[in-house]
Amino acid sequence: MSKVLNMPERQDAEGTWHMVLKDVCGWCGCGYLVAEDDHDLVWEPGRHHDKLCSDHECECHTRARVGRRHDEW
Repeated sequence: MSKVLNMPERQDAEGTWHMVLKDVCGWCGCGYLVAEDDHDLVWEPGRHHDKLCSDHECECHTRARVGRRHDEW
């Protein structure tokens, strides 16, 4: 019997749904989501800061990409 994963889903800026995985910002340590099928497509935390955030001025907070690719502003 195969296992079925219940991965959360998020809708990108163009309206397409993607299963997402958790990742951590390399600059401040806050968690964000990345599309399972396209690791350049992200949902960054914006105003949310994890408890151990080391940089509240990090771009994942000040210029958050929500359902957009890393190279899109």
